[in-house]
Amino acid sequence: MQPALAQSLQHYRLAVQGSGQVEVYVNGHYIGRSAEASRLELHARYLQAGENVIALRASKGVGSAPFVMAELGGDIGRLGSSALWRVQSTPAGLDWTQPGFEASGWPQASVVGVAVPAGFPADGPALGVWSAAAGDATVALRARIWLPAGSARLPTGFARNTTGGAGGDVVTVDTREGLAAALCSSVQGNTCTDHTPRIIKVAGTIDFTGSEGSATRPGCDYSSCPAPLANERLVMLNPQDTHCDGRPVFDVTYDAAGNNPLRVGSNKTLLGVGNDAVLRGKGLRIGNGADNVIIRNLTFERINSGIIFVGDAISISDASRVWIDHNRFNRIGRQFIVTGYGAAKDITISWNDFDGRNEISHYCNGRHYWNLLLLGNGDAISLYNNWIRHFAGRAPDAGAGGDQLSLLHIAGNLFEDGYWHALDIGRPVRALVEGNTFHTVSVPILNGGDPGFVWADKEPPSGGHQSLCGQWLGRTCVGNPLLEQAQGWQDNFRSDLIVLGDFSGHSDALDRPSPEPAQAAALMVPFLAGPGHLGNGQIVLDDVVFNNGFEP
Repeated sequence: MQPALAQSLQHYRLAVQGSGQVEVYVNGHYIGRSAEASRLELHARYLQAGENVIALRASKGVGSAPFVMAELGGDIGRLGSSALWRVQSTPAGLDWTQPGFEASGWPQASVVGVAVPAGFPADGPALGVWSAAAGDATVALRARIWLPAGSARLPTGFARNTTGGAGGDVVTVDTREGLAAALCSSVQGNTCTDHTPRIIKVAGTIDFTGSEGSATRPGCDYSSCPAPLANERLVMLNPQDTHCDGRPVFDVTYDAAGNNPLRVGSNKTLLGVGNDAVLRGKGLRIGNGADNVIIRNLTFERINSGIIFVGDAISISDASRVWIDHNRFNRIGRQFIVTGYGAAKDITISWNDFDGRNEISHYCNGRHYWNLLLLGNGDAISLYNNWIRHFAGRAPDAGAGGDQLSLLHIAGNLFEDGYWHALDIGRPVRALVEGNTFHTVSVPILNGGDPGFVWADKEPPSGGHQSLCGQWLGRTCVGNPLLEQAQGWQDNFRSDLIVLGDFSGHSDALDRPSPEPAQAAALMVPFLAGPGHLGNGQIVLDDVVFNNGFEP
């Protein structure tokens, strides 16, 4: 019998294509088979909200370059085959298609370079994959995934009422000048006065590198790394800066564009087209009273990489209703996202890929240190379902920016490969931390000076704590799994009751009635975070068309 489905899963589409025949299973149920080298598109029956297994048995076919490509599309967006899938020469029987089968020992799939076949959904996250042995005649591919009950269509959390440029003109930009004008067409002093609703689609790569020349200021090496690694450098923009005290000071040259972010006006949606829209060499500034901004499906990269203080990807200060969703951040000189000394109210940061890999790093280990700085002066921020990986600290650093109480809800994120600390919560922040997975993270929560208040239970929460969550929040709380922590480190989970009291008046802003269960983040965030997962207009197929290669 088909299990009961959440309403949002009723019309999910599963597209599959390979170099040979492919059989498709969902949660152990056989749902279809393609003819040789034929595309298969079918209704993904037997899905359920929560844990699911997508399994494929693929034959090589007659070609010399075997591959299989699969994409699941629906309200959550688009989920595609990748190196996150597991692969094995086909085992006997069909136990491997079942949810309870243990496949963690299977190798990861190998990504093979293959163009998206004609008719297969374009501009999505699906990659061609196979086993490491191209000569394998038949392989079994398996993805264990968690499908959230919600939808990628609308924001949740504090930014739930954000609409961006809805109702305004839709413009597509592919030049520096076009992007700047569409984001802010009028300026008075340092303030963008453009409040006209506008949906701005970014096509391809818009590269600001070198567009405004270079600049030189005094600075210093802020790390000392052995060759072939490079030293991280710091630029002293303020003559009173003391960061270089005790270090040799010399002139540091940097790209001027990175220190001059694009202004963003109110009522704007900035949306990347497809899976390869890139903003390179310059970030965004949302401030001076700006309100109602959406930023989705973009890659922010190479903003004065390795040089501190002359490049943030997104800065928010004195702004409200901002939704930053399904983006990727990599090789940024300073912060991926920073909120300033003015309040950042009603902000949701969701489903982003914060990729800290960088050849230039503070601790000479290829992991970014600066990451997220949420200064905490009257802020209200939801940090949901993000993939925060390859970091060495400040993920986020929250607080120390003022004296106004700030609320930070951190839920459903996957923190992975953390050399030092993930969360550094200082006053005046109250942080509700639940349903996050900390995988190979040395210190989930830093116990630093002047700490803020944190409610964070290690999984599973005690019955007493669940009773308190019910009393103050009207629902249970979710614990935080801690996986493969190195010996000798403290996790510093703590439960400050004042956090529940401060959040009790904001239950409508919390993530759905409750975040996904504790085990969900590791099974959904890597598959769904970052650009390329939203699809073309987020269309859900209500009428499923089966191609001629489908065999029931």
